[in-house]
Order: sequence, then structure tokens, then C-alpha cells
Amino acid sequence: MCSGAGGFDVELTQRLKPKKYKCRSCGATFESVSKHPVCPTCQSESVDEVC
Repeated sequence: MCSGAGGFDVELTQRLKPKKYKCRSCGATFESVSKHPVCPTCQSESVDEVC
């Protein structure tokens, strides 16, 4: 029998720190945890990580 009372793995969420990116196509800035981020505004894959 399954139990749905378990909580989230807090350690997992602490390791997923988003990085900031800027889109080369439209200039939008956004955060992502993906290894291959895509601009949420124009769907471009041409993005640069912002320090």
C-alpha cells in the first residue's frame, strides 16, 4: 500500500540552485536549473550565463 504523507527531499531542492541567463535573441533575463536552458520569452536556445 502506498502512503502519500511523505515530504519533499529538502536536500534535493538545496542542490538545485538556478543560474541566471540572458537571451542573445531578445535580451530577456531569466533563471534556470537546466543544463540546456531555453529562453521562456522567445524560446531561443542562444543564451549566455550571467554572473
